[in-house]
Amino acid sequence: MKILTVEQMREVDRLSTELHGVPGLLLMENAGSQLYRALENHFGEQLSRRSIALFCGKGNNGGDGLVLARQLAMRGFAPHVYLLARSSGVKGDAAVNLEIWTKSGGRFQEVDPESWPEVEERVGSYDLIVDALLGTGLDKPLEGLYARAVAAINRSQAFVLAVDIPTGMFSDSVRQSGEIVQADLTVTFTAPNIAHILHHQQEALGRLEVVPIGSPPTLLDRPDFFLRLMQQDEVAEYRLPRLASSHKGTYGHLLVVAGSRGKSGAAVLASTAALLSGAGLVTACVPDGIRTEVAAHRPELMTEGLTETSRGTLAREALSPLRALSKDKDAVALGPGLGTASETNQLVRRLVDELEAPLVVDADGINAFAGRAKDLRSASGQPIVATPHPGEFSRLSGLSTSEIVSEPVRVARQFSLDHGVWLVLKGFRTLVATPRGQVHACPLGNPGMATAGMGDVLTGVLTAMLGFCRASGRSGDDDISRAVILGVYLHSLAGDLAGQLEGFEALTAASVLESISEAYAALESR
Repeated sequence: MKILTVEQMREVDRLSTELHGVPGLLLMENAGSQLYRALENHFGEQLSRRSIALFCGKGNNGGDGLVLARQLAMRGFAPHVYLLARSSGVKGDAAVNLEIWTKSGGRFQEVDPESWPEVEERVGSYDLIVDALLGTGLDKPLEGLYARAVAAINRSQAFVLAVDIPTGMFSDSVRQSGEIVQADLTVTFTAPNIAHILHHQQEALGRLEVVPIGSPPTLLDRPDFFLRLMQQDEVAEYRLPRLASSHKGTYGHLLVVAGSRGKSGAAVLASTAALLSGAGLVTACVPDGIRTEVAAHRPELMTEGLTETSRGTLAREALSPLRALSKDKDAVALGPGLGTASETNQLVRRLVDELEAPLVVDADGINAFAGRAKDLRSASGQPIVATPHPGEFSRLSGLSTSEIVSEPVRVARQFSLDHGVWLVLKGFRTLVATPRGQVHACPLGNPGMATAGMGDVLTGVLTAMLGFCRASGRSGDDDISRAVILGVYLHSLAGDLAGQLEGFEALTAASVLESISEAYAALESR
């Protein structure tokens, strides 16, 4: 499913009319019908017992609300319509629907700052409020009458339906200040906007429904509409088959270069995640001082102890054996728990440059390239998947953390385009940016996953996906992209399943490991 900016959505609406002959009035009529259907699906027969108020603005959002009012009236309801504008200021298709509403016997009340106190007293008396005040064009905090209206709606105990987007939310942004309507249900049309998926105040949307209103789906296929939402049915198709005639080599032999004194758990988590995600063979390469500790955690795991520094991190002497160990490997994970000793950082940079296998670079593997993003490349042209959180990405890219958090889509996409890597920008909604300029947003994940070791598990899952790709002879850019998307989605799905079982407070990386098999089963069931 594509995620569109406001300008892209306007372009879809324009082309729907100009190229495909779908009138704007029909789009608005379909929107109002879909809003009624959403209410009917939610409330069923109880809808008839609800007192309903619609708060409409003067634009197309208000026009959608007026169509809904008419749909309700046609079915015997008596909704109260409040127009927070002068009727003379309503233009275009919204004005046509205001005229239809009045000529069909509908009544409305114009509301201005002077009359608002009287209306405000009634807001709390309604069971159902429809927010059709402002649509997707808002780009500054609310003030005046609209701010007062939003505050009153939020104080009410009514069920709130937001038309297209809750009033006060900026469609093209992920965060903002100012009050936003706190909806129980948001119904948007054709495709979600950025805020629907990435806004930090997701709770303001309630449940989000995306419904068609008549725009041809082919209009969304344009390559410049580069942002997509991962959907389970589509992601499930990215799984590669496991054949009856296969053997362990079929599914890839992986190398996990990880761990240091005091951080053996990172190596264990990443290696175990790779095994549980379907890798045929996994070898953990760790400092010699923690090899026995790592090996004791998982009997299926092979281990190699390598020369270490006085701080218990991998030493430069580990380069030669790692070169040899990587020769026949299908993918390499590099970074979890390695530490940031200068000698280890130099080793990491040499490995990224020299190893001839697909790489997943995470955590201290990324920190080794702080301020040196141009060096994050493979001399042999092997794909590199970097998996930073915003802090690590800040050190890598030189961008401020606030800029990254405020504009994650733009900065992730630009970095991937500039450096030719697959970037997995972890966060509230993890993004996958590809070297071809496409960005995919994962809708899953939960607050319980904000805990130690989650990134290590993701590294293992992603490395398993890359290894299976290479072992299967699938090494094109599209194959790598599908593998990364599958890995990100599977990891988040496992986190959500574990969270449902254990609660967010008790959720650990080990819990997510134990839910990977259940996540696979959930994918198969769709």
